[in-house]
Amino acid sequence: MAIKWCCIGFEANYNNASQRGPAILVGRDFQGRPQFTLQFRVVDKGNEHLVTSQTASLEIPISLVVDVGMQYCPWCGRNLEKWYGDVVDALFRPNLKIS
Repeated sequence: MAIKWCCIGFEANYNNASQRGPAILVGRDFQGRPQFTLQFRVVDKGNEHLVTSQTASLEIPISLVVDVGMQYCPWCGRNLEKWYGDVVDALFRPNLKIS
């Protein structure tokens, strides 16, 4: 199925998932409604141990991954549920969101 992206910013960040930096995750919440998450990673998925082992002696906590829910595209402002509601399951990629 070809996805019609709301804008190039959303598409580029969707394709950045599991890599260092910002990414878009798409799924469903506990009630089955479409859910959109802006995720920020300090390191690529799978390399978290490299940072954790080096920062064990730090006196402040470091978040390696942060998830923030969103309803509107941060680049073009479109309502994400209206734009992607019919293709949420096609965009879902398990194991990328913090559980």
